[in-house]
Amino acid sequence: MKSSAHSAGHRRVRVVRNLRVLVAAPARSSRCQADAQRVAARLTYLPRVTPLPSLTQPVLIVPPGAADRALGADANVLYICTHSYPGPQPEGFLDTDLTTLHRPLTANALILDTCWGAVPAVRQTLAALRPAHLAPLALLAPAYRAPFDHHVLAGPLLEALLTGPRTGLWPQRLTAAKTTALATAEMTAHTRRDWARWQIHAIPGTRPTP
Repeated sequence: MKSSAHSAGHRRVRVVRNLRVLVAAPARSSRCQADAQRVAARLTYLPRVTPLPSLTQPVLIVPPGAADRALGADANVLYICTHSYPGPQPEGFLDTDLTTLHRPLTANALILDTCWGAVPAVRQTLAALRPAHLAPLALLAPAYRAPFDHHVLAGPLLEALLTGPRTGLWPQRLTAAKTTALATAEMTAHTRRDWARWQIHAIPGTRPTP
């Protein structure tokens, strides 16, 4: 019979891995890049968080037609500060037609800091990029036009998401992070921005598994 000391020495140790977070903005928009830089600066020294592409390059600048570099990144959380506008296709997103993308979308959560990030055309295209065997993507974005300077919510929201509990489904974790962020003293100056427009969606993947 094994001693209790021996058994204790062989208990399974839970390894807590760093969350990988990518912040991205389009090359053509200096304003989006500045907003993304401000958000990324808040995440650099959070515990158990790995900024992508790197500590020295905390924001990925995406040239036209290269949205795959952001949506296809090997990250847990994607924060993309960009432009979009409604239409029959998700036009204007990182200067790329999303229907031309090829890399799978494997991130757990996507925060789209853009005016029309949750319109049906965008959600359907994201579902087509996400492998069907993965858990649904947690998307936070406005379904219709939102005020400028959205990044004032993104910073505290990402901090709450990345430092909060690491269990549970990602849509619920994102919902809790939004609630926590909006309750902070920092956000009291921005209560009139109609943050109810920022909705959380669980998007099941439809991309066939190879």
